[in-house]
Amino acid sequence: MIAKVSVKGQTVIPEAIREQARIKAGDHLDVGYAHGLIVMRKRRPLTPARVRGLILAGRELPEMTAADEAAVSDAIGRVRNRRQ
Repeated sequence: MIAKVSVKGQTVIPEAIREQARIKAGDHLDVGYAHGLIVMRKRRPLTPARVRGLILAGRELPEMTAADEAAVSDAIGRVRNRRQ
């Protein structure tokens, strides 16, 4: 589908996509840009049930190893060096 951007930077999300994403008037969207793509995501409220689900899902993650920690540290260093 093609959407046109107005002079004010506004665009219309096609009805079929709004229905699939269950977006209705007044909903808030998170908008971002990543690797050449504009990404829009419906903002969901952080309810106690959702917080509990996130916490429980985090418990299932594998333990970090020393190699994992070193890889993260190296990646952070590379990003910091690019910014300078």
